[in-house]
Amino acid sequence: MKRRAIKALPSILLTELKQIKRWRKIAIKGHDPEGVHQLRVSLRRMRTAFTVFTPVLQPDYRQHWRRKLKYLAKLLDKARDLDVFLETHYPDSSTDSALEHLLQSQKKQQHESLAKQLQSKSFNKPCRKLKKQLKNSQWASLHGQHLSILTSSLAQQQLQQHYDRVLELQSGLDLNDEIMLHQLRIRIKQLRYGCELLAPILQSTNTGFITAMKALQDDLGLIHDASVQQTMLTSLPDQTQHEFMLILSATKNTSQQLKSTLETSLETFTQLALPWDGIRKESESD
Repeated sequence: MKRRAIKALPSILLTELKQIKRWRKIAIKGHDPEGVHQLRVSLRRMRTAFTVFTPVLQPDYRQHWRRKLKYLAKLLDKARDLDVFLETHYPDSSTDSALEHLLQSQKKQQHESLAKQLQSKSFNKPCRKLKKQLKNSQWASLHGQHLSILTSSLAQQQLQQHYDRVLELQSGLDLNDEIMLHQLRIRIKQLRYGCELLAPILQSTNTGFITAMKALQDDLGLIHDASVQQTMLTSLPDQTQHEFMLILSATKNTSQQLKSTLETSLETFTQLALPWDGIRKESESD
């Protein structure tokens, strides 16, 4: 597909903006946790798109929108953290638990606050502004650079760079370094989103590759949860701390089990065929 990269990006971003419009309405209602989750995912996928398309975007423009999208995504973090904790540890919502009642109350307050933010100009104005820019026929000339770069060339180069960053962390991985493990999760997530966004131009199927990344991302997420949850203890009332300590102990055990298999899972992942190899071979044969 000999399409210029700068021409491919607007359709990718507009697709995600459409998803944001859809999931924002659900998140405002507050009944379905998927609203906040998918809204957050689309904002992060857009940030990844701005990163992957770095070579064809003017730096100031790219950095402006990455900062703005990061700010919007941050608004969702607390609500999402409460949703995940309650879904994981209280899936049936029918327990007589002081901790659950406390967190359900916090969740209600957080979602009410979030709903106001999602209906505010500070959230919606940037989305409308970016949509208007992307639909401008002069967008590429106004905000792009190196306009002759093909999407196929950009995909091969950028996905390989993201993959190399994963390998770099894997090679020196310290299972006791929670910051390094969290950074690995972020890099795997960025690579996964990059593969999904560029899927139409990849020469080979990437289903297995993405499935493996998702599994690694989930495992690293659970490991990260055990680390983050420790900071929650000091903010909890005394009557809920014993119950929380039981949850924390179980989470730590799960984390240790996942760490014991993580290196093997990473090694298996790095043996998989790369979805962008077909692009490289095609360009070499031209």
